[in-house]
Amino acid sequence: MEAFWFWLLILLLVFAVLALPTWPYTRDRGLYRRRGMWPYGPSAAGFGAALLVLLLFWLGFIVIAWPWYAAGV
Repeated sequence: MEAFWFWLLILLLVFAVLALPTWPYTRDRGLYRRRGMWPYGPSAAGFGAALLVLLLFWLGFIVIAWPWYAAGV
């Protein structure tokens, strides 16, 4: 299961970078034609999902490690 979350995180980060509107292949396609912040939507969603995976990992790590840390006091 750890390998799944690791590769999901890597895949989301790659998606976030490749979905940036600055790449030539995204200039005149669908959502990227709109003005404003719309073209950054897919990249922001990928980056946000990657941050969520990291946040949930660290929260889970703290919850697991906390009882051993508190017992030593």
